[in-house]
Amino acid sequence: MKKPAKKGRRGDSETGRQGDAVTQGDTDAATQRHGDGETPSGRDTAIDNTQSDATRMVEANGAVFFDGVLNPADKAIIVYLAILIVLMLLAHERVEKWPLLVAVHTSAILFFVALAKWLAPPLGNFGRYLRGWNTMLVIPLTYKELEYLVPRLHPRDFDWQLAALDYRVFGVQPTVWLERFLWPPLTEIFQITYATYYFYPLILGIVLWRKGWFVKFHFWALMLMLGLLTSYLGYIAVPAIGPRFILAAQQTQPLTGVFLFQTIRATLDKAEGITRDCFPSGHTELTLLTLYYAWRFHKPTFKWFVVPCSMIILSTVYLRYHYVVDVVAGIAFAIVLVLLAKWLHRQLGGQDFLYDSETAYDRE
Repeated sequence: MKKPAKKGRRGDSETGRQGDAVTQGDTDAATQRHGDGETPSGRDTAIDNTQSDATRMVEANGAVFFDGVLNPADKAIIVYLAILIVLMLLAHERVEKWPLLVAVHTSAILFFVALAKWLAPPLGNFGRYLRGWNTMLVIPLTYKELEYLVPRLHPRDFDWQLAALDYRVFGVQPTVWLERFLWPPLTEIFQITYATYYFYPLILGIVLWRKGWFVKFHFWALMLMLGLLTSYLGYIAVPAIGPRFILAAQQTQPLTGVFLFQTIRATLDKAEGITRDCFPSGHTELTLLTLYYAWRFHKPTFKWFVVPCSMIILSTVYLRYHYVVDVVAGIAFAIVLVLLAKWLHRQLGGQDFLYDSETAYDRE
């Protein structure tokens, strides 16, 4: 009889980093399911149409909850907060509230560490739930502070440069050219779908969590945070308020809806304020990431998402929130993140076996 493996060694990709006891026999069964003596490379050639045995084994033993250690999404938000602290210190002459903000961001970093290591583990399943979703709960706060920070960290707007790029490519300003297609019912639909952008990434996370696919959930939580945080850094690097303000004098027709257009638009304006959040288009970047990983992880969800998510991307320019170059940048950011996803996930402590074979992306 084979002896149980030691608890949670940091280098064990099969047992994870949480200290859950997984027997060596279970690991052998997961890694050599298709025959005695099969090597890890041989496993890649033995792919079935169901979730990988290794994934099932680790999920069943709870080794994907990162008990007692920072998960990849935690590390991503901590790196982002650290970058903001450095930028605020460098620009402290313009950031009047920098002592308070540095203290708050430092406290947030310490909170994430304390939650992972000491606060959440005693709470059992509730602690795991809190750990899984806590980074997503800070999204509104990290976004809202940009209204104050961006013009102080980088006190220059690039709207006319972005508008000039659009004009150079198309020979017209796209938002002005699109006036020929304005139709109040279409404007109403676009405005509603634009506002629902915030829900689709969360819905995908809920689907993965409720199905118990915690490996995939934590991976998606990381990609969601990377998508958001890279777009935030883009706003700091290239501040812009958008064509609805800069090109207002060139527009000959106002946007009008039917019933809810003005209410939704005013509500978004009040909630977001004048945030320089155009480049890249976060709506485009996050929506594409959501669509891609919905397709990879749960195809039925992808089928429900594809139409409204496509409309979100189309609405960004139609509603005059973004320049076309913002949308192109959002597409580029999403592609780069997908290409780097495996490497970033491993570097931030994600489960190595997620990429042992194509079964890591079962659509089930």
